[in-house]
Amino acid sequence: MNDKANSKKGEQCDVELNPKPYPKAGDKRSRHVGSLSSVSETDTSLNDETKVKQSKKKQKSKDQEFNQTENIVMKELKEINIKLNNVLTKDSTELKTMIKDIISQLKDELLGSITLRVEILESEIFEKAETNSKLSKQIEEMSQRLKDKEDENEMLKRTIKAKETANDFRFNDIEQYSKRSNIKIDGVQDKENETSLETADKVIELLNRHITDLKLNRDDIDNAHRIGPFNSRKSRPIIMKMISRMTKTKIMRNAKALRTLKDPVYVNDHLTKLNTTIPACVRKKQRDIVMSTWSREGNVYYRDVNEIVHKVVQDQYQYWLDLPWPST
Repeated sequence: MNDKANSKKGEQCDVELNPKPYPKAGDKRSRHVGSLSSVSETDTSLNDETKVKQSKKKQKSKDQEFNQTENIVMKELKEINIKLNNVLTKDSTELKTMIKDIISQLKDELLGSITLRVEILESEIFEKAETNSKLSKQIEEMSQRLKDKEDENEMLKRTIKAKETANDFRFNDIEQYSKRSNIKIDGVQDKENETSLETADKVIELLNRHITDLKLNRDDIDNAHRIGPFNSRKSRPIIMKMISRMTKTKIMRNAKALRTLKDPVYVNDHLTKLNTTIPACVRKKQRDIVMSTWSREGNVYYRDVNEIVHKVVQDQYQYWLDLPWPST
């Protein structure tokens, strides 16, 4: 045994004392690199072993922590399960009471919330209603003011119209008064380019011939002229202004005789436009009542079916003017 051991030791010594032959002169660098490579590999293997050991330790620590956490969770779940079992196994009356209290509490909370919201809405509606009431009141006041203004305007219009009518009647009276000495003659033969003197002479000759004791001359006439342009088919009317109203009155009283001539001549007062319209309204608008109409000194008269004579006063003018004209 000892001899074998000694022989092995001798072999080892021979190995250590007689290393492998060196490389050739050109292989120095390769020998140095080879020795460095073997050292690096040794260090790398040692580091890997160290990392593996450390990794195993960390994994073991993590496993221990996970197991502890799992145990804690399982313990808590068991406690929860026990509590739930206790709740479910309690008397049903207590459970019902608990549920009823919860529902009542939820109901009270919900009802309180709804009540609060309703109160808010009622407050908003009340404010809107109050605002609408104020606006409605303002609208009513404005409508009333507008109506009052319209009534006032209507009253003013009626007043103005009444004043205009009164003024028209007053102007009519003034105009008619200015014509109080005039007479209008229709039916006297006409000619073109007739002068005022020629017209006056024709009238003087006609009236003296048919009215007894008239003895009319140029000195009794202030002016005489035709109205409108000459028309060969119709004689123009003559306006003659008398100096003496007494002479005019005498002519007017005998005017009826002139209407019975073969070529009738019509002698009338020289009336204003309004006073000319009134006799036509009286005569034509109520034919079943009025028999005849005429004028004298600017005044209008009519005779009814009972042979009663009526004077149309100025206050009645508007009545006759407003009556409708007959359809036929």
